[in-house]
Amino acid sequence: MPATDTLAGGRTGDPRQEFAEFLQRQAKQSGLKVRDIADIFEREARREEEAAADGSGSLPEHPIRKMAFSKSHLARLFKAQALPNPPWPFTLQFLRITSRAAGLTKEEHQERCTEARDLLRAIAESPKTVAVPVHASSSNASSHATHDAVVALQHEVELERARHTETRLRYALRDTQFLATTLWRIISALRDIICNHDALVARTQHSGDDADVLNRLRAETEQALAHRRTAQEEVDLATARIRVLEVTWEQARAEVSRLLMHPDAADLIRPSSDAASSQGLLPEDFLAQPTLDDIATALDKARALNNQEERTARDLQRSLASASPLQPDDERAVLLAATKLTSNWPAQQAAVEGLAQGWAGDVEARDAVIRLTHVEAYLVRHTAAQGLGQGWAGDVEARDALIRLTHDNYQIVRGAAAVALGQGWSGDAEARDALIPLTEDAVPEVRGAAMAVLVRGWGAQYGPTSTVGETATETGSETGE
Repeated sequence: MPATDTLAGGRTGDPRQEFAEFLQRQAKQSGLKVRDIADIFEREARREEEAAADGSGSLPEHPIRKMAFSKSHLARLFKAQALPNPPWPFTLQFLRITSRAAGLTKEEHQERCTEARDLLRAIAESPKTVAVPVHASSSNASSHATHDAVVALQHEVELERARHTETRLRYALRDTQFLATTLWRIISALRDIICNHDALVARTQHSGDDADVLNRLRAETEQALAHRRTAQEEVDLATARIRVLEVTWEQARAEVSRLLMHPDAADLIRPSSDAASSQGLLPEDFLAQPTLDDIATALDKARALNNQEERTARDLQRSLASASPLQPDDERAVLLAATKLTSNWPAQQAAVEGLAQGWAGDVEARDAVIRLTHVEAYLVRHTAAQGLGQGWAGDVEARDALIRLTHDNYQIVRGAAAVALGQGWSGDAEARDALIPLTEDAVPEVRGAAMAVLVRGWGAQYGPTSTVGETATETGSETGE
């Protein structure tokens, strides 16, 4: 009989698969789906960050926001295609959520924790799988988590791009339909003018009225016929474009629907299709010549608009045809694109972390991270501050961005900027001058962080026998203040 590997608790087989089945059992017992668990993780992360922001608490050693808990990552965990990150903190938080939802007792919850710890240890010790230490992430696990993050960000970028294209096509189709409707109404008005003038010409010839009136009616009829030919040409162009746009829009909608099948995708919110009330574009009672003049002006504008919309439609077609998916292997392109997802700040955070870890020193990556120090979401600014210290130590532009963040309204951003300046710009005079005011910050955590950074980075000035106030005075004397 062939030998089998014996795992914790008497189980046999692949410990990674055993761990996936364990998570599935907990989720099933709690009655929570993947999306529900991811949403609860998100709420808990927000609650943790809000407590840190208002000073009523501080971020733990392993903040929930730093854990991998997206819907796609959870789905891969359940299929044994991914590893928990960080292993034990994530698993413990997962068990807290599912145990609470399942109504387990404290003893039952502890049993689940013990079983999970044994499984993680078995995964770490198994030569068949990537090692996952219970208390710290290995480099392999970190690399795997980074790949997972890039795959998720790739999806976010592609979905945002597909939505943008679908929206542009929808509006282009609507505008072209409106233009075609307007042109048909102009043609109808011209047809009425031509018919009325034919009747007037016949009546004028029969009555023997002034020849000048007859000539004017015939001239206006010729003008109306020329306008009708022009309007017909333009409406033919618009109608052909409508058919092309309808096909292209359907392709774009199909692409969005495909991407929305991904576990990480949010529901697509389509704008309402309320049609504008029909309004008369031409007066019903009109004199022929003023109306013909107005129609001539309208046709000139319609021709220009038709040409512009034709170019836009071709650009949209080319955009949809040439939009090749971003490949996870092209990590830099995916991460840079993800920094521009303005409506998805968790994706921006993940992009900053990936750029700081994998593209440290890259100028374009640095500029993208600096740009995110200006966004409204304070958590993105916080992550950007950390990323600049991690990936661009010594860089002047990164330093200046961090100095600006020392004045941020949020304490965790100011604190992160202080720590980053200490990490990457030790001994720098401008960094020191930016840190000194933080030693008098209203928040104790920020004051403590600034003082600790100054002592480590500028120890000769902030040793046991010196104070911040004394050094600030000396600095002012040197500059003549």
